[in-house]
Amino acid sequence: MAGNKTYIVEHLDEELGPWSELEYIAIAKESQQAGSKFFLSSLPPAFKVPEALAAIPAFTAENRGVEELYEGQKSRVCLLDPAGKSDLAPEDGDKFDVFLFGGILGDDPPRDRTSELRKKGFEGRRLGPVQMTTDTAVRVTRLVVEGKTPLKDIEYLDHPELKFNEHESTEMPFRYVKGEDGKPIMPAVIKFIMAGLPPRININPPLVNSANPGATDLDQLRQLYEYPSTGAVTTRTSTLTGFPHDDAKHQWALFDPASHQQVHQNEAETSEKKPASLNTLGYSPHNFATYLSWLQQISDTVVKGEKSSKPFIVSVTGTAQEVVECYKILAETSTKLKFPVYLEINLSCPNIPDKPPPAYNSTMLLEYLAEIQQVLDTPSVPRIPFGLKTPPYTHSTEYSELFKALKYSAMAAGGVSPLSFITSTNTLGSCLMVSFWTHDPVLPGTGIGGMAGPPLHPLALGNVATIRRLLDESKESTGHVQIIGVGGVQDADGYERMKSVGASVVGVGTGLLAKGVGVFGAIEESLKGKWQSAAEQNWSVVLDY
Repeated sequence: MAGNKTYIVEHLDEELGPWSELEYIAIAKESQQAGSKFFLSSLPPAFKVPEALAAIPAFTAENRGVEELYEGQKSRVCLLDPAGKSDLAPEDGDKFDVFLFGGILGDDPPRDRTSELRKKGFEGRRLGPVQMTTDTAVRVTRLVVEGKTPLKDIEYLDHPELKFNEHESTEMPFRYVKGEDGKPIMPAVIKFIMAGLPPRININPPLVNSANPGATDLDQLRQLYEYPSTGAVTTRTSTLTGFPHDDAKHQWALFDPASHQQVHQNEAETSEKKPASLNTLGYSPHNFATYLSWLQQISDTVVKGEKSSKPFIVSVTGTAQEVVECYKILAETSTKLKFPVYLEINLSCPNIPDKPPPAYNSTMLLEYLAEIQQVLDTPSVPRIPFGLKTPPYTHSTEYSELFKALKYSAMAAGGVSPLSFITSTNTLGSCLMVSFWTHDPVLPGTGIGGMAGPPLHPLALGNVATIRRLLDESKESTGHVQIIGVGGVQDADGYERMKSVGASVVGVGTGLLAKGVGVFGAIEESLKGKWQSAAEQNWSVVLDY
């Protein structure tokens, strides 16, 4: 079909809700594929366009209204209007270049807000008697005026039932175009429905390493896996193609939080000090496939017997599409391994230039969750637990972004979040360590990087406590999500504090770099087998499965 049309939504509301974001992104992507254009017009000056929408070339954000955009050219503009005098027809594609929508066709119950545009004198056309979402209205218009398909020949699904699980479903009060698979065409994050709870992570003892340089190569992973005090092993975060690591730029160092003096690793291992760390690292220089080959080697050579219950947590990052590919490959590989595998999606590294962590943005998070949900909806792909690694949040609005994404992905998935766990928290960015003697940066370049260890511990505790509380405020949809608490734990006291605020599992990062694998043994010895803290035993948010 010829793609030379312009589709305009006059955004009549002051804010943009998550559902509208998803619909507008769907419209923009389909416009891009068709070679047409998509405008949001009449936007207030302070309106913030979501990054995922702004990145689509076919999309334009306009502060001007349609009257100003097409002053003296109203005859070129067709208003899709429930009160129009006639139905939209294929020949209207020859008469009009621009198709105008009120951005409110999906209201339930319907509101005649298109009347605000009708009063401006644009010629109207109807799309039929049944209420549509905005993206469906644009999709139908495109089929008619570009594809030359009469309205009566378009196959629809009216008020489809979306099944949540064996006992629950809901009826969507709108009309949708019927897809080739016989299902209603909706934005990806909305239409995929998941029955029941996602698989639960099982880590015993509940003590792991975090994704860090101490889990980079095969020897390190093997040592961590063989060490009896670790309940699981997390790989360093990898990408499909491998990160362009440069030893001259990507480094880490330890320092004394009290004096700010650098602490060398050999000194840290033999002293009672609990150093902090700073790093300018990105991700692992080894690609995702390399880690899978190492996991297979460990499965074949280390595991005694047929099976082991001790899992690997494979940490990955990349675009949403790359992460989905990692999930599919890991899920298929899981059938060949003697131990369970979980996928950690790291969306929180502070050290990647010009790429802010997606975990700060609800729309970007939803894109990842939507792509993953498509895989979860594919019966041929084995189901494995997956989770998100989040940055250290410092403001209530940052938590709001995370939980906006979790809330709407859970609603779209039948009322239950597809996440099995959240790893909280990553390092704190924009930190600097300077030489005690020269006051020059200790690390290369600007020396600014991510900080971890004891100074991060109070913030990490606050993040875990807050995330646990917010998860449990919606127990039915997110209460099942477990937390791997990471940040500043180097001894049994830190472990117990982290458990007491809601961590199901505790991760150690800087402690591993400073003390080696012995840090896990020291924690276990001090706990004397008491892996569950007294506070946790009495805390109401701990779920009983």
